[in-house]
Amino acid sequence: MKKIMLVMLVLVAALTLVMANGQGDGQGESGFSGSYAFGGSTTLEPIFMDVNTVMEARYSIQLSYDAPGSSAGVSGVLDGTYPIGAASRELKAQEIEAGAVATPVGVDGVAIVVNKDSVAVDNLSIQQIVDIYSGVITNWSDVGGADAEIVVLNRDEASGTRSCFKDSTVKEAGVDFVSDAIIVTSNGDMVSKVGSTPYAIGYCGFGYIGKDGGTKTVSIDAIDPDEENVVNGSYAISRNLNVITLGELADGSFEKFYLDYMLSTEGQQIVKALNFIPLN
Repeated sequence: MKKIMLVMLVLVAALTLVMANGQGDGQGESGFSGSYAFGGSTTLEPIFMDVNTVMEARYSIQLSYDAPGSSAGVSGVLDGTYPIGAASRELKAQEIEAGAVATPVGVDGVAIVVNKDSVAVDNLSIQQIVDIYSGVITNWSDVGGADAEIVVLNRDEASGTRSCFKDSTVKEAGVDFVSDAIIVTSNGDMVSKVGSTPYAIGYCGFGYIGKDGGTKTVSIDAIDPDEENVVNGSYAISRNLNVITLGELADGSFEKFYLDYMLSTEGQQIVKALNFIPLN
């Protein structure tokens, strides 16, 4: 309810500017017009969608956001498909060399989620998570749960959430992901599948915690997945939420205005309202 109220306040503010000035944020009489297609990370999708709603209410403009994953967001910027992309991971060396620039617009943690009705475990160590995702531990009884096989869910290789999770777990430990995990293609699909699958385990960005009533989060090394623990550095898995551009954006362009809005106080309220962590 709190999230809905915050988003509504932002939208009301945008509509008020439209009625008062016909434009918004001092952009002058001409304002902005045209259509723009952005895309990339499924984690950042709700942020872009809410910002798009504000922009479309404020200007004579059409905006869309496609969510094929972080890697597609970066490659889409590099090949000219998207003027702005999004990635919930850091850029790779070759992407930076090709001209991609990452600008953080928020911070996120990655939560471990399990099936609420069948998994009695409330805490896992980072080593237990590594062992589950590398196939060393295959039964919940080995981590204090029921005598039942663990159903492991993982994200597809285009996912920035997968990249962040991998870097903090199996890659850090020098092992590989188990090969027979169930693969899902978005944060939303992850929580839906975990919530409907007995004895399942998966992971998602903080903005998707509680999106499915059949899931619950577990702490990592007794540290809860929440904003305070990400900010103070005690939570094990976190990442920046990045807007991706090809070089620096030109002053006066709609793309520059859009990114500046995301970084503004109003834009950061949207980030917070969606249960991500604002920069300020």
